[in-house]
Amino acid sequence: MADNKGDFLIGLLVGGALGAALALLYAPQSGEETRETLKRKGGELKDTAMDKYEKVKDQTASIASQVKDSSATLASSVKESASNVAGRVGETLHKVKADVAEGVGEVKEAAAAEANSLSATARDQATRLKQAAATTPATESKGSNGSTT
Repeated sequence: MADNKGDFLIGLLVGGALGAALALLYAPQSGEETRETLKRKGGELKDTAMDKYEKVKDQTASIASQVKDSSATLASSVKESASNVAGRVGETLHKVKADVAEGVGEVKEAAAAEANSLSATARDQATRLKQAAATTPATESKGSNGSTT
């Protein structure tokens, strides 16, 4: 922005000098009248340049203030959003851990129940086999084809 001010002022001064030179060359007035006109125009030019400078300065300050406010607001919003996201992630992680722990407990219970059921079934089968073995004659004669006689 400072570079633009410098360019503006240089352009203003060069333009003023060229205008003054042309006014001197083509002036239909006497030297004293020309000097008075140049003095008056120079004052007007100076006033115009100062007005422009003040306007640019005020606009620059206003824009800088708006950018600062916007940056602060944006930073606050980003910080708040990040905090919200972190909180949600923490809550979700807690829920997932709880669900996994609950699922593990349920699987353990189901596995224990299934193991008890299988154990009971195996005991029942063993008892039946023992009873079947006890009721079957111990000495049966078998034929050559494997049938009983």
